[in-house]
Amino acid sequence: MEQLTGLGKAIVAADPDKIRLDMTVKNILAYKPLLARIFKEVVSECREMNYDEIEACIEGDVLVSKVYVDSGLTNAGERIDGLNTESYLNEEGLDRYDIRTYLRLPGKGDSEYIKLIINLEAQNEDKPGYDLPLRALFYCCRMISAQQGVEFTTDSVDPVKYGNIKKVYSIWLCTEAAQTRANSIEIYDIDRKFLHGSNADDPRYDILNAIIIYISEKHDTENTESKMIRMLTDLFDERINGAEKIKKLKSEYELNITREVEMEVTSLCTYADAIENKGIAKGIEKGVTTEKERGLEALVKSLKIYIHDFEELYKAVIKNETYEKVSKDDVMKYFHEPLQSN
Repeated sequence: MEQLTGLGKAIVAADPDKIRLDMTVKNILAYKPLLARIFKEVVSECREMNYDEIEACIEGDVLVSKVYVDSGLTNAGERIDGLNTESYLNEEGLDRYDIRTYLRLPGKGDSEYIKLIINLEAQNEDKPGYDLPLRALFYCCRMISAQQGVEFTTDSVDPVKYGNIKKVYSIWLCTEAAQTRANSIEIYDIDRKFLHGSNADDPRYDILNAIIIYISEKHDTENTESKMIRMLTDLFDERINGAEKIKKLKSEYELNITREVEMEVTSLCTYADAIENKGIAKGIEKGVTTEKERGLEALVKSLKIYIHDFEELYKAVIKNETYEKVSKDDVMKYFHEPLQSN
């Protein structure tokens, strides 16, 4: 499986084990048979297809952290051959999609097909200090606007113009969701309503879907009938070792696991253990005795990579429902700590 070679400033500032964990998660989720199981559940066009059919429609390589979200860069590689994306690595504020891929599905006619552009993001915070649905919708909008000059044109001689816009999906996987949201899937899309009157027109407007999948932080799947949610819960359950995860993926979820994926799953457990052990040791050393305090420390250090003003950072922290009543003094003691202290 393809490995990335470059990391941005924000990533460089993070714990090395956290870097490897993030990359391992992305590499696992980019495995096409696993993507097929996610797509069957949440991509409406795939509901009636089997896993093998969906996998066969995943076109080309699945791109991991290679495509920029930022305006002017998303489709640059598709327009200019040989663009050196590494030249942007020292620029601050540039985001990349975790995973970007395409689905080319059979159409209604013999020569027709449907192309879907899909982005998959993974994160453990379901309340990261901002409205996650809005970020997911923003990613959808970027994937649509970036199609200009690639999938569609606005040229006067083009008889179709905007009609060639391809439908996009931005799928967000929250691996440590609070129980109030656990084992649920939210979908945000476009609907048409009439303010006055009605007509029989059937315009095309279903071009974006933002989807959020919430996996229980307690790894509790008793209240879900979704096989996909159970599969992802087992995958991210730190109580299950690598060998057991692989066994479950093969036997219970019928995944044909390659040697590379086995190594990634084993690494997932190894790096997660390393982070947990390091966090416990650091907490004992500094007198941090509760899981909530360790979480606050991690949240503050993560946010201050992007937010340098304390008042703005504090506002972001208290938007997280777990820390909505935390004091400024509690936040301040982590705000002044260095970003990296290995």
